[in-house]
Amino acid sequence: MDEQPEVRASDGDRESAARRLRLAVEDGSLDFTEFDDRLGLAFQAVTRRELDHLTADLPPAAPAATGAVAPSPAAVPRWLRLGWAVWGAAAAIGVVSWVVASVQAACPLEFWPKDMLGPGLVLLIVTVVAARRREAPGR
Repeated sequence: MDEQPEVRASDGDRESAARRLRLAVEDGSLDFTEFDDRLGLAFQAVTRRELDHLTADLPPAAPAATGAVAPSPAAVPRWLRLGWAVWGAAAAIGVVSWVVASVQAACPLEFWPKDMLGPGLVLLIVTVVAARRREAPGR
């Protein structure tokens, strides 16, 4: 009898199983001890069959809500988190500089740190797109 070789699990497969286990804890199908045990096994799994075994006794997952959900920090690439840190530091320095200059001026100055909103908006769009691509099933 010629058996098909087992298919090796990818990191995405492991993340998908972990997401499924988290949903099972949220809906009360698993307690925290079972979740912890299965999560450890999920990240040690070598084949997809091992992952399937960890979720086989769980009820089907409810369809995803249609409302917008903020991306988890883990879904945002490191280079984007660094971009946000740099942007935040530059925006904070700009606001502080404006406050100091406005206090020293006879009248309030135009709020020139508003120019940081454009790059911030671009960074936000890139972050949302990158997070959705990372969290998309099958990737």
